[in-house]
Amino acid sequence: MDWQTLLQFVLSGASTGCIYALVGLGFVLCANATGVINFAAGEYVMVGGLVAARLAGLRAPLPLAVLAAVAAGAALGIFQERATLAPIRNAPSFIRITVTLGFAIVVRGAALIVFGKDPYPMSGFSGDGVFELLGAVLVRQIVWVWALTAAVLVLLYVLLMLTAWGRAIRACADNALAARLMGIRPVRVGLIVFAASGAIGAIGGAAIAPITLASYSVGIDFGLKGFIAALFAGFRSPQIAVAGGIAIGVAETLAAGYVSSGSREIVVYTLLVIVLVASSGLLRRGRKPLTVVGHR
Repeated sequence: MDWQTLLQFVLSGASTGCIYALVGLGFVLCANATGVINFAAGEYVMVGGLVAARLAGLRAPLPLAVLAAVAAGAALGIFQERATLAPIRNAPSFIRITVTLGFAIVVRGAALIVFGKDPYPMSGFSGDGVFELLGAVLVRQIVWVWALTAAVLVLLYVLLMLTAWGRAIRACADNALAARLMGIRPVRVGLIVFAASGAIGAIGGAAIAPITLASYSVGIDFGLKGFIAALFAGFRSPQIAVAGGIAIGVAETLAAGYVSSGSREIVVYTLLVIVLVASSGLLRRGRKPLTVVGHR
């Protein structure tokens, strides 16, 4: 076996897997704090990538383009919660989940109208050069993907463990009724969670756009694979969702490299079927408390 080639596939797959991990985090946060499995989470990645690439193409400073992408993702998350989920807060879960699917389709159609069907290129944050790591040749942007993913994980840990907002999110995840009796407002928590989910997805979209191009159609792919990552975690553990997302990215890249490009989808969708079957009614059993390493 050529270990350099193997390492090339693993590191390349891990970069895409980081974005799946970020989407999976959004699924976990929304499912725990609000009880909604948000199938529009992948569209946050799409919006973030398109906004960043479009502004960069208009020669906006890179930091401004990325910040605008994050703000757009957060705003979209807030709009989704206020416009589509708040009016049906007491509806059965399957109705709210279906609404998130409909919202995803609407956002995708709006992006097609606004940005067009052609992909947008975007230069890497530190140029389009490459570097060598243990014999594997990688584009520089991969380092930014890894670094931003690590930064998001640290900030999310700080939010959940060291802030009043984080305690409110964990309280709603444990017992929404008890949290309400203690003075916590679940409505406000829902807004915070959807805004955070939108911002997390958007920063992932901005980071991966220089590698994969930004397009209106990428959201469904990132969303489905982020959903599988969240399934691995039982919609409960952010750490397992991150590990699952990275594992999915590596698995599909290895399949594409050693079998064929078409086999990557076979691997991913096989994983989806296996996890759904193995979970044996996970979604019917309802929510479980959000668990974070270090939480006692």
